[in-house]
Amino acid sequence: MTIRIGTLCYVDSSCEASPATRDAVGRIVEVVSAPYEAPDESYLPGTYYDVAFEGWTYFCRSDKLHPISDPGADVGEWQEEALKA
Repeated sequence: MTIRIGTLCYVDSSCEASPATRDAVGRIVEVVSAPYEAPDESYLPGTYYDVAFEGWTYFCRSDKLHPISDPGADVGEWQEEALKA
């Protein structure tokens, strides 16, 4: 699954972030980059995204991001389905 730029995501509270990026853990962030592979061997393998939170940009592995909005989604259909449920 590819997360689109501009999507709001919740950063899983189990995310083991470095002290410099810990502020974004457990918060809602905005995805600001296309997906990319781990920068080097010192990172866990996987897909990463750059995310913005309170004026800072952090990186985050995709498995720790939980999309809560999708700019390409048809919100009208979602609301209609939610009302039926």
